[in-house]
Parts: sequence; structure tokens; C-alpha cells
Amino acid sequence: MLCCFAAKANETRDESEFFAIVNETGGYISQSLHTEFWEMMKAKYKEEQRAIIVADTQSALEALKEFQLQTWKSAKESYYAKKVEKTAEYLPLKKRLEQQKSQYFSPYLLINNAEKMIEAAATRSALDLGAGKFYITPELIEENIIGMNGSYERLKVLLAPVWKAEYKEYLLPKIKISLLSLYAPDEYHEIITQGNETIDMHIAQLSVDKNAMYEIGAIDYQKEDKKFTDLTPQERNIYLQAFIQQQFAGYKVDEPSLSKGTWRGHEFTKGVATVDDYNIVIMGLFVNDKALYIKYVTDANLSSANSDFNEFTKRIQILERI
Repeated sequence: MLCCFAAKANETRDESEFFAIVNETGGYISQSLHTEFWEMMKAKYKEEQRAIIVADTQSALEALKEFQLQTWKSAKESYYAKKVEKTAEYLPLKKRLEQQKSQYFSPYLLINNAEKMIEAAATRSALDLGAGKFYITPELIEENIIGMNGSYERLKVLLAPVWKAEYKEYLLPKIKISLLSLYAPDEYHEIITQGNETIDMHIAQLSVDKNAMYEIGAIDYQKEDKKFTDLTPQERNIYLQAFIQQQFAGYKVDEPSLSKGTWRGHEFTKGVATVDDYNIVIMGLFVNDKALYIKYVTDANLSSANSDFNEFTKRIQILERI
């Protein structure tokens, strides 16, 4: 994300730090974090001051969100044109942002970074905004456009004085599911080619706490002319087990505890393992022509991890006809 909130010097825990936690890519908002934020706000500020901070921050966020969206769209146009191109909305939003005054971010720094990103996209050159060099690629652009919603939704939840666990329905057509969640997940697309094999993955990640994250993925597979639809049921089962084993291997787990069963009428393979202070649950199944997996990584104990995983799956609806 372009927007970055930095904690003030000489203060161990202020509102800026909470904004940064919630706003960053892969950020989260939980009831405990919300409670801690508002306890800090009430301890530091009077009610009138709190109202002003919230109103000013919400106003700035609206300007930031629209400007960031047009920045990424301008970067996309510039990338393909190989020259700087800006959307019609970019300049008016830039002027609007320049008028925003906030103690938590500098609009001029944000605008300067935006200009650099658009230029880097046009010239396809490396960019360093202080956290290391990177390229403005079409994949990065799409990920940030999609991921913006979750970031701003989390900030809105944080800024509401009263915690409300109100789920919204998010359609994820690339993964062929709908999800009930407090805020939109971050979405990614990855293509892996190994020899004559191609694995096309659409992934959604949802961090729900500092050390707890869900991941849902849909996989298309092709080896030469052979796809998932060409595999026998036995071959599909072998693939699922191998995929889950491979996922655990990434956590340096050689022998996860595996089980089989059915979920929503689909046969699944499920793996569970403990690594250091974390518990990992991964379930894989086939839905029509795609392999679907649901993963949960948490520092909660194994019993809680399994319970949380099962509750999370109740908030998933398979969209078989999309």
C-alpha cells in the first residue's frame, strides 16, 4: 500500500502504530486490538478530541483511498504505454489530497511516492521507497488494487468506537467461493511452471490476528494436454495428498497427521501439524475442475485451531456454477 502510518518518536504505543498495523498489506483488526486502541484513545484524549481525530482521519482516508486507486490505475496505463499516463481522475484527486492536513501522514510524501511509482511503471525501472528495490509489475498493480478494500475496511472498523462483529459477504469468483468476513481478504494470483507442468493459483488471505491467518486457494493444473478434468478419482486423491504434503514441507514438516472425510458432499484430505509455537491445518478437495484448499496457521493450541478452522469453513459457500 502507498499509505503508511508511522509511530511518533518517543511514544511506545499511540494511534499511529494501530493505524499501521491495520493498514499494512496482510494487516488485521480484532476485538482485542480494537479494545486496546480505544482504551488508549480514552486515556490520552477527551471525548471532543477523540471525535475530531476520528472525523479528520476518516476524511483523510477517503481522499487517500481514491487517490491510491487512481495512482495504481495510472501506473497500469503507464506500464503498457511505456510512458507516463495518468487517469482523468488523478490530478483532481491529487489537488484534493494536497488540501488534507493530518498529523499521521504527509500528503506531499504520498504524492511524491505516487509520482515515482507511475514513472517507474512507465520506464519499467526498479524503485526504492525506503524498504528495498522492487518493480511496478502488472501483478503488483492488480494485487494492490484488490487489496485496498480490505485495508480501508479494517481502518473503518478500528475507528468505530463500538466493536461490531458484522460479517459482510465477499464474492471471490476466481476461487469460486463466497466468504462471510469482517473485511475483504487480500487476493493474489500466481502461475508456477515446472517443466511441462503449469500450476495456476488464485489465493485469498485473511489475517484475523497478529499470529493467525487463513488462506483459501483454487488451483488449475495442466501437464502437457492433461488437466484436472482428465484425472481419475484415484489420481485426484494422489494429487491432493501430494499437494498437502508439499504445503507442509514448506514449514519443514515431513509427516503431518492426515485424515480423509467429506465436506459439503466433496471428499477431502486434511493435514494437521505443530511447528514450534504454531499449529497448521490444511484441507484440500476438488470442486468441479479446480482443486480447492483451505489453510489455517495460528499460535492457538491445537484444539482451538481445529475449532476455529471448523467455524471458519461454516462461513464459506461454494459457487459451483461460476
